[in-house]
Amino acid sequence: MNTLNAMQCFCRIVDLESFASAATDLGVSTAQISKQISALESHLKVRLLNRTTRKVSPTEIGMLYYKKCQQILTDLSELESMIEQQGKEPQGILKISAPIDFSTMYLMNVFAAFQQSHPKIQLDINLSDQFVSLIDEGLDVAIRIGDLPDSTLVAKRLSTTYLSHYAAPRYLRKHGTPQTPEELSEHQTLRYVMNGREFGNALPKSRWTMSCNNGRAMCEAAAHGAGIIAKPNFMVLPYLRNGSLVEVLSQHRRPPVGIYAIYQHRTHVPCKITYFVDFLADYFRDQDVWNHPQA
Repeated sequence: MNTLNAMQCFCRIVDLESFASAATDLGVSTAQISKQISALESHLKVRLLNRTTRKVSPTEIGMLYYKKCQQILTDLSELESMIEQQGKEPQGILKISAPIDFSTMYLMNVFAAFQQSHPKIQLDINLSDQFVSLIDEGLDVAIRIGDLPDSTLVAKRLSTTYLSHYAAPRYLRKHGTPQTPEELSEHQTLRYVMNGREFGNALPKSRWTMSCNNGRAMCEAAAHGAGIIAKPNFMVLPYLRNGSLVEVLSQHRRPPVGIYAIYQHRTHVPCKITYFVDFLADYFRDQDVWNHPQA
């Protein structure tokens, strides 16, 4: 039995919840897949999969094995890609999707620095606050902020951010400073709405006085005394530095969420993608100034 092949088969079955789908994906017969799994279970002396006529799912020990296998296969793929790409110069068009405000504030200088370091790469950048499909839009990389849904996409965490509440000092002098989240219902609030959907859910809906589909515009309105906003700390940093906004309810900040670069595949990743993602990770390792506002 080839243990590595068996691990790959097992992981694809778990991902696709089907022997037949895994066989099609791997370009082998269902009988071959079944034989691989039987041999693997015999070798490990445990049952890895629960099989029914409708669905295949991992057992409890099977899920533990799956997670470890995924990490091993990912590490092996990255090692092979690193060795294969040594000496290669990345080139071609790199299609990127990224959120509007985060990009204009923190990414464009990084994009420019990357392109100057790799002049044979052309960056095709689409700024949007919507989570577009990498596959449907033909994207190479997307920058995403927040909790990511489970998927087969690869995600590399670049940094973190947290949501908190902010207001202008002059607004607070006039209306008072809320001491609990419940008191926000007594204040003027600004909400972030896109395509009719409110994002963040950090402010009461009953007394909002302004809604907008752009975060920087909301910060500007709040800085002019329009009300209280709930925003990621990266977005309000310039306003905190010049004193036009201050944080309120700091003890009620939302837990930090990740800022990620995501791409489609774990294997045979084009070097233009790995170079780009590694460049972003290296940069933000020391340059997430919103988490170190004194810098």
